[in-house]
Amino acid sequence: MSDFTNTSEYEEQFDPRLYLETYFHLGSGSLGDEFLKFVLGNFNKTLKSGAVRGSTLIDIGTAPSIYQLLSACEHFDDITVTWHTNRERLELQKWLNNQPDAFDWSSVVKHVCEIEGSSMDQKAKEERLKGRIKKVLMCDVSKSNPLAPHEAPKADCLVTTVCLEAACRNYDSYGTALKNLSNLLKPKGHLLMAGDIGANYYEVGSNKVFSLPVNETFLKKVISESGYKIVQLVSFGKPEDAEFDNSDFEGFYFVHAQKI
Repeated sequence: MSDFTNTSEYEEQFDPRLYLETYFHLGSGSLGDEFLKFVLGNFNKTLKSGAVRGSTLIDIGTAPSIYQLLSACEHFDDITVTWHTNRERLELQKWLNNQPDAFDWSSVVKHVCEIEGSSMDQKAKEERLKGRIKKVLMCDVSKSNPLAPHEAPKADCLVTTVCLEAACRNYDSYGTALKNLSNLLKPKGHLLMAGDIGANYYEVGSNKVFSLPVNETFLKKVISESGYKIVQLVSFGKPEDAEFDNSDFEGFYFVHAQKI
């Protein structure tokens, strides 16, 4: 088996629009509600604290999602977003181009504005993020330069959410991917990561999409061994009364690390 997920296989299994419709209507009662509240709260808290500074940010595996950048656009002027499959890119492009059939992010944007204590309306928030996005590039975390053939300037911050667990088929390749990502960061640059704990899969329609099951012990070890110092690692366990059956996840994690 390959160390990394095959792109064509992933594109067949992963319908980006169905993924968004399933997990990203905040308030719908899906497991995405718990994940979004946890992740968005931690992004806002970390960025608002001033612990992460700079002007350039690269988001690894953005497409088709934008939730992870809604707080970041208040702190970074130059954001690069990335995609791995054409279906993901096309879904993201709909939102960037204000197409009428773009996914409706209003419930998520509204929540972010509320936790930020912002008086900005949802439309203005989305337009601010669009204005901060300067590049849309292909990304492959298996490469030493994940943005090849582009040679992007080193970034002050990297963001990646529920990406490496999908891209990496084993624990060794997860470490390889983290080391490759460090090549995109300035010395002392920041890495913000979030994802599921213990998930072997999540469902998108009738397909069970692969996820590498990680836990706190593994994350602490692999991040430290890949050239980063962990600043913060927080987790949230699956509620005992949760009845979600579209993933076998055990909880969520958020990591703030810094390149050594």
